[in-house]
Amino acid sequence: MISGTCRVLIAGGGTAGHVIPAVAIGKALYDKGVLKKENEIHFVGSKRGAGREIVNEAGFEMSVLPGRGIQRKITFRNVLSIVSLFLAFFRASIMIFRAKPEIIVVMGGYASLACGLAGKLLKVPLLVAEQNAVPGATNKIIARFAEVSAVSFEGVDLPNSVLTGNPLRSEILHFIEADSRRDARRELGVNGRIMITVFGGSLGARHLNETVFELSQYWEGKAISIYHIVGVRDWPEFSQLAQKSIGDVEYKMIEYLNDLTTLIGAADLVISRAGATSVSEITALGIPSILIPLPNSPGNHQEENASFFEKNGSALLLPDHELSCVSLSNKISYLLENESILQEMVERTRGVSYLTAGEDIVDLISSIIERGSHEK
Repeated sequence: MISGTCRVLIAGGGTAGHVIPAVAIGKALYDKGVLKKENEIHFVGSKRGAGREIVNEAGFEMSVLPGRGIQRKITFRNVLSIVSLFLAFFRASIMIFRAKPEIIVVMGGYASLACGLAGKLLKVPLLVAEQNAVPGATNKIIARFAEVSAVSFEGVDLPNSVLTGNPLRSEILHFIEADSRRDARRELGVNGRIMITVFGGSLGARHLNETVFELSQYWEGKAISIYHIVGVRDWPEFSQLAQKSIGDVEYKMIEYLNDLTTLIGAADLVISRAGATSVSEITALGIPSILIPLPNSPGNHQEENASFFEKNGSALLLPDHELSCVSLSNKISYLLENESILQEMVERTRGVSYLTAGEDIVDLISSIIERGSHEK
């Protein structure tokens, strides 16, 4: 639990998709000089979710609250979820009362709900940061009380919304600033081949993994290099598979990397799920993509994310239920045989890239803090 005071409390847990942009905001607060002293910022996450390792590696501290998702039906698990929410609200209220933050930034997830409601009760200004094309349940609730809702997609229906984009990791911004694509391709030894990077999250995406491995063995098109990040859950099984490609394929299987900047930035094409952080990083780096949304994601937000980028022309959407070696091969072949389309997709990514998202959200935070100090 947090000890002492802090100026900014950032609440968001459950998935890396909440935590990574939260850390990006935290770093931007210091980079822009809004915060200058140590421990002026504190993170709050879910005990059941991802995040503590990411936050700690970035040099910040995190407290965790109990909580779990509530299902849309009457179950005993929902009773436990409601009890956990009340406990999290009680603990969050004590934390906020002691820490006295000047603002609470709500990223989404179970911990955000408790902190947001407690912040409203204790009259702390709130800012909601929504990463997806479809707002999560927590952000829909908290946005009613928030000063501002920073959204990543046009048309997101939240009160007092401001289009900022999704905050990017510093590694992504440094790669772009240094124009590192050519060096990255040289270091990877891609040479003149078409490079395709595939990933489905830290744990992996089994259907996607099976399909990409099969494709690598039976591909008969142009010479390609596939960098396949399998994920820690599927790695023990997939790492034992025999590789006997019949075509001109360089296939490299990788368990997992915390930072995929180089593998995305050096690629000619990325194949991935359609989580908000993934798609924002892919488009920021200017890489065309084939997006395969996670089935049954909350609010079907991954399909909505992918649909947005397909309509924009920077990605192709391939539903998971249509995913097969044949369908994926056809999508890839279509792009590789029409280089003008692939290049147009590169150009289209610029229209949906928000490289200053972190800075823009920090400006919103700063203005809320300044307004609060004048009102005291």
